[in-house]
Amino acid sequence: MNELFKSVLDIGIQQKATEWLIPLDQPVVLRINGRAAKIDDAIFDNDAFVALMQEMLPEKQFLKLVHDDDGYDFIEENFLFYGEDGSRFLGNLQRQHQILAFAVRRPVRDASCLFDILKYAVEHNASDLHIREGKYVRLRVDSKLIETDFLTDSVFFEKAIEDIMPHGKRADFEKEGDFDFAWEEEGIGRFRVNLHRQRGKCAFTFRHVKSKAPTVKEVNLPEILKSIISARNGIIFITGTTGSGKSTTMAAMLDHVNNSREDHVITIEDPIEYTFQDNLSFFEQREVGLDATSFNSALIRSLRQYRDLIMVGELRDRTTFETALTAAETGHLVITTLHTKSAPQAITRILDMYPQEEREPVRKSLSETLRAVVCQRLAPRAGGKGVVPIVEILLNTPIVRKLIFDNKLDRLSQAISAGAEEGMMSFNKCLMDHVNNGDITEDVAFKFSDNPQELKMNLKGIFLSDGGGIIN
Repeated sequence: MNELFKSVLDIGIQQKATEWLIPLDQPVVLRINGRAAKIDDAIFDNDAFVALMQEMLPEKQFLKLVHDDDGYDFIEENFLFYGEDGSRFLGNLQRQHQILAFAVRRPVRDASCLFDILKYAVEHNASDLHIREGKYVRLRVDSKLIETDFLTDSVFFEKAIEDIMPHGKRADFEKEGDFDFAWEEEGIGRFRVNLHRQRGKCAFTFRHVKSKAPTVKEVNLPEILKSIISARNGIIFITGTTGSGKSTTMAAMLDHVNNSREDHVITIEDPIEYTFQDNLSFFEQREVGLDATSFNSALIRSLRQYRDLIMVGELRDRTTFETALTAAETGHLVITTLHTKSAPQAITRILDMYPQEEREPVRKSLSETLRAVVCQRLAPRAGGKGVVPIVEILLNTPIVRKLIFDNKLDRLSQAISAGAEEGMMSFNKCLMDHVNNGDITEDVAFKFSDNPQELKMNLKGIFLSDGGGIIN
C-alpha cells in the first residue's frame, strides 16, 4: 500500500475518523465527530495522486480517468478495499466543484451473508441472481442462465432475510408471500430484490442495478434523449416490457439533468434503484413503503415541495396518472414509465384506464402536456456480450399533437416514420442502424422487428416510402 496513503489512513483510524478526503494538490481532510480536520503536511501532488489511483482504483475506473476524462464533475461507484489489519473501507473517485479527490469512508454496516454470492455475481457480470432454498444459485449472464457452486439451505435463507429485509416488513412477506425491496451490499453494488415463496419454500430474485447512474452515451442511447429531458414542463413516458431497461434509461436522462442544470429533482420509486449524488441539481429520493405510503400520496406532496422535475417509477393506476397529469399541466416536468410494446400504444394504454365516455377530455389534455414517448427493447449484442437498446421515439410535434387531439391514434406510427428529421425514430430505423454499425446481427434484428419483411428490404436499400408526405 502507498506509504503516504497508509500513513493518512492510520492517522484517521487513530483519531476515529469516519471519512477521509484526499484531493489532488491540496491537504488531506478527515471527518472526525462530524467536523473537518486538515492534515496540512499530507498533500498528494499529481504524480503521487496518479500512482495512488493506479494502485487503488478498479482498472475500468482508472483507464476512464486517464483516457476518457471529460472534465465534468462526477462521483464513481464505491468499491471495497481492506486495510493492512483487515479493516473494511469503501473508496470512490470523484470530482466536485472541479476538485478531483479520492474519498474513503467506513461501511455503515457489516457484510450480509449474501456478500460472497453477490460479489461473485457482479464479478461475472450477472444481471440477475436466482436463489432458491436447497438449490444451487443460478446467475443470468448475457441472457443465459449459469449454475454456480453456491448451495443454500433453510438456515441460510433465515439469516439472509434477517440481514437484508427492511425493518418491520417481515409480517408483510408472511401475509402476502411476496415482497419487493432494494438492497445495497456496500462495496459490491445495489440490487432490486423480490423475496417470494415457491413450493412452500423461500426464493430470492436479485436484479443488479448499478448505483451510479450511467450517461446516455455509456448505455448507447440516442442523443435526442438529452433534448427530451431538457423540457421545462410536460410529461415524458419511458415504456417497454418488463426487463427492457426503462429504469436505466430514466436514470441516464436524470444524470444529464444533474450535470447540465440546477434543478430540484424528486424521485418516487418502489424500490429506489439508482442513487444520485448531487451535482448541479439536488435530489430527494423517496421510496414507497418506507418514505411514503403510495406513489400517489408522494406525488401529491411533491407538488408542495418546490420541485422542478418529478420522476415517478411507475404509473400503476388512474389516480396516480391524474396527479402526474396535473403536475405536468401546472408547469412541472414529469418522467415516468408504462408497460407497452410500442410508443403509440402508450396513449391507448392511458386511455384504457377510463370508460369510453370519459376519454375525450383526457386525450385532449394529453395532446397538450405530452412531451415524448420513448419505447425500448433490449437486443443481444453481436458476439454475445451485453445488450443494445432498441428504441422507438415519438415526439409531440404539431402533427402528433393534432393526431392525438383528433383521436387519429392509428396514424401515430406513420407520424414516427415521417418525423425522422425532427428526431423521431421507428424500431426498424433503430434496428437498421445497429445492424449497419455491427452492434447486432441481422437475425437478431428480424426477431426484434414488428415488421421484419420491411426491415429486410430496408437493409437492402429498398424503401417503399421515403416517410414524407402529409399526414391528416
